[in-house]
Amino acid sequence: MSIAPTKGREHTRQQILAAALRLFATHGYAGTSTQAIIAAAHVSKPVLYYHFGSKAGLFRVIVDDAENQVLEVILNSKAGASDVRSQLEEICAALFQFAHENPPVIGLAMELTAVARQCPAWKQCLGKIRQRYAVIGKIMERGRNEGLFRQEFSNSQLVVGFLGLIHGHILHFLCNPAWPLNRSGAEAVVFSFLNGTADQPRNFPNYSKN
Repeated sequence: MSIAPTKGREHTRQQILAAALRLFATHGYAGTSTQAIIAAAHVSKPVLYYHFGSKAGLFRVIVDDAENQVLEVILNSKAGASDVRSQLEEICAALFQFAHENPPVIGLAMELTAVARQCPAWKQCLGKIRQRYAVIGKIMERGRNEGLFRQEFSNSQLVVGFLGLIHGHILHFLCNPAWPLNRSGAEAVVFSFLNGTADQPRNFPNYSKN
């Protein structure tokens, strides 16, 4: 039996991943059949199984890649800022940009956050989500130590509240691509978050409306 050249195999693998990502992001794991994937990727079932073993194996690879991309965006964005507000703005702006450029990836990541325990890779999903939350949680802890937030809010509550605002904007964008995901929107999100969780009324500088 002849074996396709390595470059050819990698091209086929990426072709399957791209097709499956679009389908999983749109229809979810349960709503995406193996037949739909091989039809969209223009491959046979044995080829899909050769590369990934099963639909579940393919899904795990896609989940890992999607969550790694989102985590990398968060880590890279916060590295360029020093204070809490700037770090939150950079994270929000970077996630907005990433969502604008990669709707299927961010859509899948958001869905996994909501239904992690219902997918075949739920432990893997949960681990990735916890990594993401831990990074932002450290920023929230610093903010609490600096007196930015009311003490009755735990780090976890602050993380969930902050990401909830971001997810709301991204979800609206996924439903309505004309919705702007930009720096001004990110600054507005952080402005609202900080004022809503502040230890006492603060005169946070307003965000740019340009």
